[in-house]
Amino acid sequence: AKMPSCRVQLGIFIRAIFMSALVLGENVDRLETLADKAEIVDVMSRYCYAVDFRNMEKLRDVFAPDAQATYVLSPLGLDDVHLSGVDEIIGWLDSVLGNLGEPAPRHAMTNHLVEIDGDRASSRSYMGSGAGLYTVEHVRTPDGWRAQTWEMRNFPRPA
Repeated sequence: AKMPSCRVQLGIFIRAIFMSALVLGENVDRLETLADKAEIVDVMSRYCYAVDFRNMEKLRDVFAPDAQATYVLSPLGLDDVHLSGVDEIIGWLDSVLGNLGEPAPRHAMTNHLVEIDGDRASSRSYMGSGAGLYTVEHVRTPDGWRAQTWEMRNFPRPA
């Protein structure tokens, strides 16, 4: 049996490296996407912990400084609330959460759907009670993912 020439061996080696790089590249992109999705789900969970335990300054790890938030409360018989900027969001949440009594786990989210598009992403999460939906547009910042637009939509409760 004749041994392949050095040139043929080098060609096989280069093709193997190229194919490995392609496979690795696809896996790296997939791993980065999975990491981004996990970080966004973590942002949503940080919101729940911050509001339930009244650690309002931790909301700065959730919202971008210029975030816009809408709380659709009309299905509950209350006025909808529109807020601009993290300071206004924190101020409003701080003013209404005291009405819930002692800090305790109350907020939960489930069924997270996250779509990544470069340095932007969108997510939808059910309220744990099933009575509402969080719809959020996220932006990647030097400090990680933050919510840019936030909507918490309540749904009418069955009679």
